[in-house]
Amino acid sequence: MSTMAELSVFIVTLLGLICGGWCIYWVKMIPCVRRARLGRWLFVLTLLTLGAMALVAAVVHADSLAPLGLLSGFLVIGMLWENPHTDEVPSERTV
Repeated sequence: MSTMAELSVFIVTLLGLICGGWCIYWVKMIPCVRRARLGRWLFVLTLLTLGAMALVAAVVHADSLAPLGLLSGFLVIGMLWENPHTDEVPSERTV
């Protein structure tokens, strides 16, 4: 039972890393309102899934609970990190 719990926590951690990174990319890098909204909803769903798995990992005393918690924290930091805004319009190069 313990190895199955460890493996499931590890797999959910990796899937959370991939899905959370993808959501941050959609929200921060792609200038589309629809994708940003969808990225935010998927990000919240990812965090809720990681939180539920953290609860399960705590109940079964899984050793991989620490990386799961760290990943959740770093995903929140990545989503809330402010990018510097440039108000300058790029000038056209004259030849």
